[in-house]
Amino acid sequence: MASITIIDNIFNDAVRAARELVERQAVDVFASAGANAFYLQDTLPVPVLALKVEQSDLIQAFLTARRITDKALLLTYERQEANVELLRLFGGMELVHRTYSTAEHAHEIFHTLRAEGFGAVIGSSYVCDLADQWGLNSVLVYSRESCRNLLRKAIRRAGQYKRERQQAATEQFLLEQNPNPQVFTNRRGVAVAWNSAAVHLIPSLPKRRRLNGVLDSRVLEADSLRAEGLLLGDRLCTLNKLPFEVDGENIGSLYVFYPQPLAQPNDQRRMVYQSARMLEVQQQLHLYGSTPGTVLLRGETGTGKELAARQIHAASPNSAGPFVAINCAAIPAELFESELFGYAEGAFTSAKSGGKSGLLESANNGTFFLDEINSMPLPQQAKLLRVLQEREVRPVGARRAIALNIKFVVACNADLQAEVRAGRFREDLYYRLSTFVVELPPLRERMEDVPLLSEYLIRREAQRYGVELDAAELTRALTPIFRRYAWPGNVRQLENIVERLVVSWRIYGSCEALVEAMPRVAPELFSAEREDEGGHLHQVEQEEIIKALKQFGGNKTLAAEYLGISQTTLWRRLKRITPEAINQ
Repeated sequence: MASITIIDNIFNDAVRAARELVERQAVDVFASAGANAFYLQDTLPVPVLALKVEQSDLIQAFLTARRITDKALLLTYERQEANVELLRLFGGMELVHRTYSTAEHAHEIFHTLRAEGFGAVIGSSYVCDLADQWGLNSVLVYSRESCRNLLRKAIRRAGQYKRERQQAATEQFLLEQNPNPQVFTNRRGVAVAWNSAAVHLIPSLPKRRRLNGVLDSRVLEADSLRAEGLLLGDRLCTLNKLPFEVDGENIGSLYVFYPQPLAQPNDQRRMVYQSARMLEVQQQLHLYGSTPGTVLLRGETGTGKELAARQIHAASPNSAGPFVAINCAAIPAELFESELFGYAEGAFTSAKSGGKSGLLESANNGTFFLDEINSMPLPQQAKLLRVLQEREVRPVGARRAIALNIKFVVACNADLQAEVRAGRFREDLYYRLSTFVVELPPLRERMEDVPLLSEYLIRREAQRYGVELDAAELTRALTPIFRRYAWPGNVRQLENIVERLVVSWRIYGSCEALVEAMPRVAPELFSAEREDEGGHLHQVEQEEIIKALKQFGGNKTLAAEYLGISQTTLWRRLKRITPEAINQ
């Protein structure tokens, strides 16, 4: 038994009504005729059966019209087929054939031909309705038998489509039972089925339906394989690829991904150290942070100036307020004033309606951190000096100033005094900024922090990427290599290399294998070893050796163990150091 719903609309109205039924899953198949059939076939995701103009129906309609009139109009949709030449062989009536593309076009045809003396119009139900409106006789081009046959076919197709949907739903249900991403591809490599976990891992899959560009060509070409260490987006994955065979014939492949936990952002960053130098820095940050004065952070790129600024914020009376950070080198000079100070409505031609709050106002009752202050152009330096002196900001075009309660922290990676002498930085601003100064040492000057810092970073990245490893063991294996490097990029460079090594662990699987592969995984750590012996690296290396010898009273065995090198290596490197340098 079939339930039939009638849609008595045409063109776009019919499509809208049909879509509503599809969205409610209230229909399995559509049956239609004329223009509606083509419109529905073009837009709906379910089967649409079209009532074709059979040759026998067309002949019967012609003979019926001939009994009514000696001149008739055959009006069909432009995509319908109609063998008009065959009809003219019957004679006895003049037949004019026109086609229409839209409802408006059909109206225009009737309007244009209304004085042509047509006694009847042959066409679909829509065309017959128009003929009735114009007072003309109409003949339906479809026979009752053709309509009955279409309904019988539609009922059979609805049953078949429903069974197909149930089968597809069953297959999808089974796919979803596996929490791991799964993708089936046919023999041409086109994805034909997948679960929601696969879409989450590969968002482009439903649209592209291919894995090229996602997986290496060697993976795609292999019949079967197991691959580890694949990085898809932020996910480290293991992949199992299996051939899908039916009756001994390979008809496709099954890809099963086993992703590691999603990488999480580094929001638990903190200073890690054991050196006396960094202990002094930490004490300064806490003490200077508790004062209302501006703090100037000096240090090379990658020494952790923003992290230090956040510690100052945490120690300040404004710790409950916002922390706003900007990079002075990243703000164009022409936008500096409007970005920092904000502007009132109508302040200039392109000003937004209602104005805009500046960054300083958004940092009120909190901390404002200006990184790379040495990059600020001189005109903007004067404006910043006024803000620091007056402790207020006046938005561009505003009549009243806004009082500021802000803890100011600035940072630079250059010698500001040298910038003052060169005329690139205002002397009065320098003295205003340098009330409290904290020097952040480069990593090469606190190498005793490297093992502790490395282990912390290894644990953090292993947790972030879901990699199981022994952080202490890996730290011991890496320390000798890390100690021989000068770290020009400081802690930031160490962070990046540790992240790379933790991710690479999935490929090598052991400390020994990873250390052996280090020249290929992190070649920058080894290229410096081939620099000229008078270079900076050797100077740092010699300083570390001398420091170790003094620490252990000249005991070369203990010094070599501390440095993470063999006694032979230590002896060879001692030959480069003068006795005077050792005895200083």
